Amino acid sequence: MRYLPAIARRLHHGRDLGEAEPFDFLTWFEFAPGHASAFDDLLAALRASPEWAYVDRELEIRLAR
Repeated sequence: MRYLPAIARRLHHGRDLGEAEPFDFLTWFEFAPGHASAFDDLLAALRASPEWAYVDRELEIRLAR
């Protein structure tokens, strides 16, 4: 909640993909370039959380238009 409304987040669960697929969740974030430092702070907080122990693999892709 701390990063709203500057950073929008959507979580997608791919429960129907099958066991051979490498990802079962996909998290999509959107933010304006001026909020990139806030996004980096958010990522640092997420990676430091106890829940991050359940992350097997992370792939970060940043796109800009």
